[in-house]
Amino acid sequence: MKTKDFFRMEYAQILIYIVFLGLLEVLLFIFEVNYFLMIYLLLIGLILEGVYLCQRYMKKYRYYKKVKAKLDILEQKCMITEMLELPDFAEGEFLYEILQTCNKSMNDEILKYKIEAAGYREYIEMWIHEVKTPLAATRLILENHPSEITRAMDEEMQQINYYLEQALYYARSNSVEKDYLVKELSLKEVVENAVKANAKSLIGNKIKIKIENLDQKIFSDEKWVLFILNQVISNAIKYKKEEAEISFCARCEKNEILLEIRDNGIGISPKDLPRITDKGYTGTTGRNYQKSTGMGLYLCKKLCSKLQLSFYIESKEEEYTKVTIGFPRNSMIFLNEE
Repeated sequence: MKTKDFFRMEYAQILIYIVFLGLLEVLLFIFEVNYFLMIYLLLIGLILEGVYLCQRYMKKYRYYKKVKAKLDILEQKCMITEMLELPDFAEGEFLYEILQTCNKSMNDEILKYKIEAAGYREYIEMWIHEVKTPLAATRLILENHPSEITRAMDEEMQQINYYLEQALYYARSNSVEKDYLVKELSLKEVVENAVKANAKSLIGNKIKIKIENLDQKIFSDEKWVLFILNQVISNAIKYKKEEAEISFCARCEKNEILLEIRDNGIGISPKDLPRITDKGYTGTTGRNYQKSTGMGLYLCKKLCSKLQLSFYIESKEEEYTKVTIGFPRNSMIFLNEE
């Protein structure tokens, strides 16, 4: 609180007190009281008023300064009401009660929307699982009646399944911590499983796979890591060139194991690269090929952040794209986070 602001709020009380002292002095003068006594009484009155104002100012100044300091260190400013102490001056107490009431109302409103969002998410997950059943049955029928048409239809069905998986993991992406199991994994096995899951597309697009130095142990959740790898492989397939190749290579750093996934596809434009993991951003490449939703790499980045994994993308247009995923070398990082 600034001094001028304090005096602007207190000016009415100060003015009334000055008028009172003036009237008192007039009465003392009328009753012919000693001049020195009149001056002493005036000085005592002014000193007492000054002490009173200083005490009120310091009380408010210290309280509001403490509130401002707490507000500055908070990332979520709306939580300031949880940090406030009950002030010992009347208008502060009134303001405190108002803020507490507003905070309770806001929390009730947020809880209502959280419940609605959770219900919607559960419905979406259930719907996706229900849709997968007839989709799997359709793909089985197509496999039992091989022909050029059914093979083409199966590819489209596989693409539908890919988008359903993407929608499912997007619905779950805000609550990864409730749905993951961190354990020791073989990096080579995880990569091989991701390659097998995309085998039809890889073979159909004549893409070579190269695996090097993957005999490493990592700590993460296999299901979520497989989804991330599937997204990266899917992008490499979408934006391939002739004689396409995807290589998987691991290298060890001090605190993490880095998995590098490199393709020799069409690459990413330098102007698009900084925003390639933004939600819904398709970039020049995505618009030209009309295959991008702008969600794949966004989900990869978000899920890696939730799983305490690092995620980087390097690319040179018309030459290559390299995705690097960093896995912790031990499970202690997850214990520390909890």
